[in-house]
Amino acid sequence: MAEKKNVLGLPLLLLLLAVAFLHLFICPFTKVEESFNLQAAHDLLYHRSHFDQYDHHEFPGVVPRTFIGPLFVSSLCSPVVLLSSLLDAPKFYAQLMVRASLGVCVISALWHMQREVRRQFGSTVAGLFCLMCASQFHLMFYSTRTLPNVFALPIVLIAFTSWMAQKYSRFISLSALVIIVFRSELCIFLGLMLLISLLSRKLGVLELLYHAALAGILSLALTVAVDSFFWRKLLWPEGQVLWYNTILNKSSNWTSPFLWYFYSAVPRALGCSLLFVPVGLLDRRARLLLLPTVGFILIYSLLPHKELRFIIYTFPVLNLVAARGCSFILSSYQKSWMYKLGSLVVVGQLLTNAAYSSVCLYVSHHNYPGGRGMQEVHRLLPPTADVFLHIDTFAAETGVSRFLEQNRHWRYDKREDVGPSSPEMQTYSHLLMEANATQMELLRHTHQPLAFMDGYSGVAFNMFQFPPLSVRLERKTVLMERRTQV
Repeated sequence: MAEKKNVLGLPLLLLLLAVAFLHLFICPFTKVEESFNLQAAHDLLYHRSHFDQYDHHEFPGVVPRTFIGPLFVSSLCSPVVLLSSLLDAPKFYAQLMVRASLGVCVISALWHMQREVRRQFGSTVAGLFCLMCASQFHLMFYSTRTLPNVFALPIVLIAFTSWMAQKYSRFISLSALVIIVFRSELCIFLGLMLLISLLSRKLGVLELLYHAALAGILSLALTVAVDSFFWRKLLWPEGQVLWYNTILNKSSNWTSPFLWYFYSAVPRALGCSLLFVPVGLLDRRARLLLLPTVGFILIYSLLPHKELRFIIYTFPVLNLVAARGCSFILSSYQKSWMYKLGSLVVVGQLLTNAAYSSVCLYVSHHNYPGGRGMQEVHRLLPPTADVFLHIDTFAAETGVSRFLEQNRHWRYDKREDVGPSSPEMQTYSHLLMEANATQMELLRHTHQPLAFMDGYSGVAFNMFQFPPLSVRLERKTVLMERRTQV
């Protein structure tokens, strides 16, 4: 019987992997929020022991980040990257491998959680849980994104699964690791689970102190040792992030309404599946699982800086509760016509989510004009040309990474202290920059446009055409070439 369940579950696992990789291949570029971990992975794979050449020395970011995530992912994909280097494949493929390795970690953690869901709630809930996760855009889209939150996500999911299974030693150890190394705010989410276990007397205080002290000391020693080496100073990165956001209150530079997570982020992330969360609460076990989730979102809403990815850890839990609600309706299919209608709604919400995800994925495909510009540079210019390329901030934030620097004989420069009116601009043979008419006018005597790259500018609706929704594009980046002196 166990073997039969595994065979039936295999298509769901392949579906999750396929959807995650589909998002990766359609949106292969990255944004500025992902840059540290991606550039760190590049440096570990290509510069290796030449630490002076690492990108973070020149572009350290607002706050330092840990190298542990990039180290782990780079080690996973290093054999394939080495093989691709021997075959002289473009470095861009290595970027896809790095992100795919991270995606495999996230999907593996989701699958691990699914097994415990199957054990406690049954195969129907487990199957619906997988289908809901696969049908939703944001969870699949972010699963291959080299964000600190996504590096933390697999550990959080495994920790949550351990808490569900009442394996408290593993739960405490993983919680300490993810809080101290990756995301300190997770002390709220995981701490609420811990509090529930203490109040219900399923976990003793002495057991908690024993595992927490040991795991905390080891996790702190790990991150301080590794990151002090790479940053060349005594450092606990996540501690500095906590100081920056909490003590210095720098997160107040970005302000969103208190309930933004509830009326914007969660509905967009869950889509139509959110409708079934209240139904799932009919099960007392689901209510217990939802308690720390809602508590975390509510407490975290006190911080003014809000982004959807900050609460991505809660989406699988909400999907679990929604899947339980759907199973209530499907199990009563034969009882009345209302349950038959409800079953159609269950199927319909999955299809609606998939349609919404397709639209979001199509829009996102056009949202990386910097990355597309870098590809155009290597397509238009001969490999033997003497190229000295300057990449401005806008292009660097919309898709450019070290993995796209494919010609080892060219020079690439991302200096931020030069502008269109700077005399240094004349030293660059090519410029990849924002398609800003004012800036281009300032450069008209030294450089001329070679190619324009379109990007997303909005969505248009016309009920008299098919499909009724269309994406409006406009020139976002431009490749400028130095004028030939006559």
